Amino acid sequence: MDRKEFSQLLKAGNVQGAYLFEGVEENIKAATLQSLRKAILPEGMEELNESVMDAPATDAIIAACETLPFLADKRLVIVKEHPALTGRADADERLISYIPNVPESAILVFICRGKADARKKLYGAIKKANGIVSFAPLTDAELNSWIIKTFAGLGKTVSSQTASVLSFTVGSDTALLRREIEKLAALAGDRDTVTEADVHAVATRSVECTVFEMVDAVVAGQTAKAFGLLRDMLTTGSDRLGILAMLLRQFRLMQHIKIMQFEKLSPGDIKQRLGIAPFAAERCMRQASGYTGGQVKKAVQICLNAEYQVKSGGWNQEGALESAMLEIFALKSGF
Repeated sequence: MDRKEFSQLLKAGNVQGAYLFEGVEENIKAATLQSLRKAILPEGMEELNESVMDAPATDAIIAACETLPFLADKRLVIVKEHPALTGRADADERLISYIPNVPESAILVFICRGKADARKKLYGAIKKANGIVSFAPLTDAELNSWIIKTFAGLGKTVSSQTASVLSFTVGSDTALLRREIEKLAALAGDRDTVTEADVHAVATRSVECTVFEMVDAVVAGQTAKAFGLLRDMLTTGSDRLGILAMLLRQFRLMQHIKIMQFEKLSPGDIKQRLGIAPFAAERCMRQASGYTGGQVKKAVQICLNAEYQVKSGGWNQEGALESAMLEIFALKSGF
């Protein structure tokens, strides 16, 4: 089930048995766990009715689950990073057979950072009990809604367009977004509304956003700006091969746009088929308008060749990315 289905179960009071919280969206995962705590643990009795353990033995898990709650209906048992879900170890048969037999007086929640190993027997036992709760990244629409709601909680309003610009600038990690939202709310001060100008002024740019800006500079023939942005990314620890992969992705998107334009698709259909945020799609289409189809195809080939040469040992990472960028600049300058 996804996080929404679990939240519906929680609201209906139907949460019971064993669960596994897994997936890359750690911030929403933590918020859902906190909602579970508030729903089942009486205020002031939390410590008496909750057990939090890191990679415990089976005996400890069973003992915690079998302990009756104190002045509460249920006891919450949280197991973090169990090696039978994240490592090479396997769960013993006692724990596997216990999963469908967790008493009604307890809720057992396994927590994994990122994805758990679906090949493990313990994972299979929890899945059979319909206890896998997936925390996948939010969709663009969900992310926009979450941003608007988070600002509202701080007494601020933002337009859907501003929310889209913020997620494009910062990325989709809600933990990072929350920090940026708090920063922007503080910057707004007495103003009720946070604007796009605020986002552009203070939001911390993701590598993906910076690559977009770098491509904008390449399209405009702004060599100094493009290499300045590259230097900024390298200074903050970004990997050259990773930046090259993003640059390749950007020109592939433009290639897809050129193909769809050749096929006479409408701008709306092109945006939908690109599979990226509407704001990013519009920006990508503007970038593509600065190239011919042949130039975009050549840019993709330049990036692919640089990536191949590095991975095959023909070139060092140092200089390969810069060389590819100079070749792409040459496409625009006609050298």
